Amino acid sequence: MYERCLGEMKELVSTIESACLTTDCWTSRNNESFMAITIHFIDSEFILKSILLECRSFNLNHTGVNLSQAIKQVLVSWNLNDKITFAVSDNASNIKNALNSLSFKNMGCFAHTLNLIVQSALVLENDLIDSVKSIVSHFRKSTVANNVFKTYQINNGIKDPKKLIQDVQTRWNSTYYMIDRFVEMQTSIRGTLGLLDNAPDTLRPEDWTILQDLIKILKPFAEATNAISGQKYMTASLVIVIVQGLYKVCNSLIKMNLSPRALLVAKKLLSNMDARDGFKNCEKSMTLSKCTFLDPRFKHLPFMNMNPIKNEIIENIAQIIRDKEPQSQSNVNIQPDPIPESEELSIWSEIDSNVARFSPLGTAKSRAIVEVQRYLDDAVISRNEDPLKWWKDQSYNYPNLSILAKNSLCHLGTSVPCERIFSSAGLVLNDRRCRLKSEKVHMLLFLHYNLK
Repeated sequence: MYERCLGEMKELVSTIESACLTTDCWTSRNNESFMAITIHFIDSEFILKSILLECRSFNLNHTGVNLSQAIKQVLVSWNLNDKITFAVSDNASNIKNALNSLSFKNMGCFAHTLNLIVQSALVLENDLIDSVKSIVSHFRKSTVANNVFKTYQINNGIKDPKKLIQDVQTRWNSTYYMIDRFVEMQTSIRGTLGLLDNAPDTLRPEDWTILQDLIKILKPFAEATNAISGQKYMTASLVIVIVQGLYKVCNSLIKMNLSPRALLVAKKLLSNMDARDGFKNCEKSMTLSKCTFLDPRFKHLPFMNMNPIKNEIIENIAQIIRDKEPQSQSNVNIQPDPIPESEELSIWSEIDSNVARFSPLGTAKSRAIVEVQRYLDDAVISRNEDPLKWWKDQSYNYPNLSILAKNSLCHLGTSVPCERIFSSAGLVLNDRRCRLKSEKVHMLLFLHYNLK
C-alpha cells in the first residue's frame, strides 16, 4: 500500500508548477527527533492539494546547515527543488536559517505568533487560570467528582451533561475553550463543589466576572487561530485581513466597561501585537499582499495604499504575457495570405489565415493593466464563497491573472499541517508498547496523511 501510494503521489507531484512548503521538527517522549515536510499546491482544476513528502527521523544537531541539507535531499528526490516558491515554518531560528539558505521566501508561522502574543498576555492572570486548571483537573481525574458533576447536571434539567475541558500547554486557544466551558458550567461547578469532600477551593465572585470578561477578549483571537489553521483552504490571503480585524477588536475592547484586571489583559494583547514588527506591518510582505489581492473576497479592500501591490501584480502579469507570447508585436497589420492556386477554395480560408497571424494589440504591460483593472472592477464575492472555485469559473475571463492566482494562492500562513502530523506521530510513538522502527513510522504517517 505504501509503494502504491508513493507512486501515486509522485505522479501527482510531477504536475506541480508552483508550490508552498511547510516544515517543522518534533521530539518524541523517548527523545527521538523527527522532521516533517509537506507541500501544498493548486492543481489544474483549482483544488488545493497537500502532500506529506517526508516525516523522517532526524538525529543530527538541529543546525541550519543540517536542516537545509535534509530538506534539499527530500526536494531533489521528489524533483521539486526548482518548484518551491514559498516556505512556512514555526519561529525556530534554526529552521528559518535553513529555509533562507535555500533561497525560499520564508515566513514564520502566523498561528505560532498568535500563540506567543496571547500566552504572554495571559501571564497576567496566571494565578486565576491555575485555579481553573486545578478544579478542571480534579473533576477529570476523580471518578467520584465526575459522577457527582454529571448527576448534578441531570438533576437540574440538563439532558446531555457536559464535561469540563482541560487545556494543552502548547496551544493557547485550548485555554480559551477551557475557560469558556468553565463559565458555561458555572452553576453546576459551584453546586457540585459544595457536595464533595476534599474539593479544591472554589472561585471568588470577582474571579467569575474576570473569567467572563476574558472570554470576550479571547474569543476574537480564538476565531483568528481557527481561521488561519485551516488545511483544506488557502490561508496566506487571510493574514492581513485577520491582523486588521484583531487591531480593530482590541481598540474596541479597551474602551468597553471591563473589569480592571481584564482591561490590563486587553491592553497587553494590543502592546504585544505592536511589539512584533512582522505582525504589525504584515502588509509590507509582498507575498502576503499578493495573496490577499488575488483573493476575490478581498482584492484591494484591506490595503491603505493599493498602488505598490497593484503595480507588482501588473508586472507579474506582463511577464506571464511575455513568456506566453515571446514573439508578439504590439501592433499587427493583418493582411490575408494569397491562396495558392493548388489549394481548394474555402469560405474559411481568409478568417483562418487572419486568426493564425493575429497578435493582440498593445504591449504586454498595457494588456496587463487592462486585465488587472477589469478584475478590480468586478464585484467582490462573499467571504463564505470558495475563492478557488471562483478562479476556476473565471479563468477564461482572466487568462493571465488566473495563472498568477494558481501559482500564488497555494501559500499557507502556518506550519500547522506539520504540527498535525506530529500529533499523529505522538499517538504511535508515545505508546510504551510501541516498538516500531522509524522507517515503519514514516510509512504509517505517509499513508495516514496522503490517503485522507
